[in-house]
Amino acid sequence: MKILITYASNNKTTEICANMLKERLPEADIVNLSEQKPNVSLYDIIIIGSCVRFNCIHEDVKNFIGDNIDELMKKKTAIYLCCAFSEKANQYLLHNFPKKLLNKSFSIQCFGGRLKVKPYNLYDKFIMRTVVKNFKLDNRSFPDIDLKSISKMVDDITLAIEK
Repeated sequence: MKILITYASNNKTTEICANMLKERLPEADIVNLSEQKPNVSLYDIIIIGSCVRFNCIHEDVKNFIGDNIDELMKKKTAIYLCCAFSEKANQYLLHNFPKKLLNKSFSIQCFGGRLKVKPYNLYDKFIMRTVVKNFKLDNRSFPDIDLKSISKMVDDITLAIEK
């Protein structure tokens, strides 16, 4: 079975997770959707990864899904999100992905995320200061990549290959 890992990332966390999947699935191809548009018809399993920023997935992932939804519905699909607020993952999924794609995906995981402490613009800087302050006030630890969720997806993919 041919496997394609697709992703788009704002601050590299989603890319890091895509590469972690690739390490565990060495036969898979990996494509950054911000740089390349893959031919999904060549693959049996499609993994779609996106960061979440301000409740929205990456625009390139949205476009990829919109452009390929008919073909994706014929494939085995898996979805992962990278976000600092993993407790909101279901909300992000329902807000950003077509319901029919969510319903047919054999694995949907939140790989956690990292807070980007050095944002690019003034607005981002203000938001990050507020978020960091709230994490400290709530005595919450800062989010990180969830290695167990990555392993769970790899296990799910292995089962999908065997079927």
